[in-house]
Amino acid sequence: MLGIDLGATKVVSGLVAPDGTIVHHSGRHLHANDGPGGVIRSLVRSARACLDEAAAPPKAIGVAVAAQVDPRTGTVVHAPNLGWRDVPLARRIAAELGGTVYVVNDARAAAFAEWRLGAGKGVDDVFCLTLGTGVGGSAVVGGRLLEGGTHALGEVGHMTIVVGGRRCHCPNWGCLEAYVGGWAIAERAQEAVRLDAAAGTALVQRAGRVEAITAQTVFLAHRTGDALAGRLVRDTERYLADGVVGIVNAFNPSLLIVGGGLVAGMPTFLPVIESAIRARCQPSAAGARVVRARLGEDAALVGAAEMARAPARPR
Repeated sequence: MLGIDLGATKVVSGLVAPDGTIVHHSGRHLHANDGPGGVIRSLVRSARACLDEAAAPPKAIGVAVAAQVDPRTGTVVHAPNLGWRDVPLARRIAAELGGTVYVVNDARAAAFAEWRLGAGKGVDDVFCLTLGTGVGGSAVVGGRLLEGGTHALGEVGHMTIVVGGRRCHCPNWGCLEAYVGGWAIAERAQEAVRLDAAAGTALVQRAGRVEAITAQTVFLAHRTGDALAGRLVRDTERYLADGVVGIVNAFNPSLLIVGGGLVAGMPTFLPVIESAIRARCQPSAAGARVVRARLGEDAALVGAAEMARAPARPR
């Protein structure tokens, strides 16, 4: 089965065996976020890098995308960080690659993979939190992957943590993602450097220019002891803790799985999350275990392939 993970800045494809093993990986392809046409061309190139290695065409293709989707039609309803609305992604990919294409939210795909094959295997009540360019989530409750009325349950990145706060890429202000998403960390860092150029010298030297500062720039500078980067990381940890306490209180998971590119870049986020849960959650929720996603950054593509493979897909 072919799994594809389409994010706000990258696309990754993999041929996935029935046990979840990736037998061929396309590598990470960056795209220019230049509208559906250009991004889909990048996706097709990534997919073909895997299909050329397949012994036979896959029976179905699963596509995980950082968006709210309608899995019945394969339409991307809204992808804030891609700037898409109502894009018939399954139809357009099928026209290029053939076969049956199943499109799912990337956080839901990652949760499905971690629950069935990864860190959540054997656990009936799981919340999977994905920290990357955006912030996503998905819940397994009572051994069932929840969907919601319009297949968008778990959009915790867009719950308000600061009243009247920063503008998000969605229609809201003060969202968790607007403070701890990769794009938001970069935005906050760039603003801080413009306000205090002297304090931002190390960040600019590392990135080349203010506009090129990313979350990873901040994390790398933090490791060298840079004061401004350290302040930005501490602020991010505080916002992340605020959001996670609300998530765990609301969903009451036995296990919180945390994954995504930001965790790879800043693994110390995990003990910050666990400390906040122990100290600040309701007693009934404060015992939730916190673990790092076992499948790493490939969880979404593995989950998309598995959901395309499953004869009874979650609805």
